[in-house]
Amino acid sequence: MLSSFLILILIINLCTFIFLFYMFRTLRSQGKKLQRQMEELLKHPNNKKIETERLTDEWRSYVFIQALQVREAVSKQVNNLHPKWIEEAPASHGLTHKELAEAFSPKQIEAITHFWRVFHQYTDNYWKTEEGKIKTVFKGSIDLKGSEVHTIQTSSKQLLPKLDQLLIKIKGVEH
Repeated sequence: MLSSFLILILIINLCTFIFLFYMFRTLRSQGKKLQRQMEELLKHPNNKKIETERLTDEWRSYVFIQALQVREAVSKQVNNLHPKWIEEAPASHGLTHKELAEAFSPKQIEAITHFWRVFHQYTDNYWKTEEGKIKTVFKGSIDLKGSEVHTIQTSSKQLLPKLDQLLIKIKGVEH
């Protein structure tokens, strides 16, 4: 009985040793890998340039995602009105003029500015109350020409191709 207990403890200790040895080897190999990565980073004198490029790429992606969210909000209005989508759509691209100038070409900045201007005109004309809030109740129906609902739906359909063209210009490959 005592010997089976000792064998059990020996097996547990052996398993623990194997586990710790495996963890040690894994950590050591990860440490070497990190060391190589650090050395590689230190070799490049232009790390600041790389970081700046990464940041401008993030800015470009952020602006494009904001614009896509606006486009999605407008597209939701084509079949039925969804005020929540308009309310939750981004109100701006979210960058300063300096950040825009660093991340985009002048033509892209023009497209970004125009994109947001068109969206704000759309929301001001069709979605905002006198208090500046987003409307949630509308007169008429999609099938009733000239009604508020039909007008918003029609203007949403007309706005989508404009937004798509501006998105293409925003995404442009030149910088």
